Amino acid sequence: MKSKFLKICRRRISRPGVDKLLAWLEDETDFFTAPASTKYHGSYEGGLLDHSLNVYSRLMEIAERDLLPLDSVGCHIGSLSPEEAETVVVLALLHDVCKVNTYKREMGRRKVEGTRNQWEDAEIFVANDTLPLGHGEKSLYLIQKHMDLFDDEAMAIRWHMGAYDYAARGGSYVLNNAMKATPWVWRLHEADMCATHIDERED
Repeated sequence: MKSKFLKICRRRISRPGVDKLLAWLEDETDFFTAPASTKYHGSYEGGLLDHSLNVYSRLMEIAERDLLPLDSVGCHIGSLSPEEAETVVVLALLHDVCKVNTYKREMGRRKVEGTRNQWEDAEIFVANDTLPLGHGEKSLYLIQKHMDLFDDEAMAIRWHMGAYDYAARGGSYVLNNAMKATPWVWRLHEADMCATHIDERED
C-alpha cells in the first residue's frame, strides 16, 4: 500500500516540493503505519494509509462523475485533465497529514468485541497532539511547509470535515462560503464520508 501511495503521488503530482514532502512523510513521520483514529475508522496500524487511499478512490469517482461528459448510454467520455487529476491526488492523499506523529500506544481499557458491557486491559491508541492547530488547519500548515497548494485545494483541505468541523458546529458561515467558492470542498468531504462510513465501516 505504501508503494501504491508513493507511485500515485510521483506520477500525478508535478509541482515543486512534492519530493521534499514525500521524503518528510517517509523519514520523519509515521504516516505509513499510523492509525486513522483511536477507536473509530481505521483504528489499527496502517489505518491512515488505507483511509487516504480509500478517499482517493472515492474522490476520483466523484471528480469523474462531476467533470466528465456522458455518452448516449451513460458512460463517461475521456479522462480528467492532468491538473484535475493532480488536485484529486493532493486532496485525497494528503488531507489527513494532520494525524502524523499523533497516535501513541499505551495500556488502557477497551470493550470486548461482541459484548455490550465487558471490558479488558489491552494496548490501545491514544491521541497526543503536540501541535494543536485544528484538524484541517494543521494539514494545511504541514503540507505547505513543503509544497504549495492552490486556493481551491487549500479550502477543500481546511474544510474537509464539513459540518463536523468545530468552527462549523459553532455557527461559522465560512464553510458555506468555501463550498460556494469551489466544489472541491464538498467533493472532498463527500469522498471522506464515503470512505469512512461505507468502505471502512465495521458491522
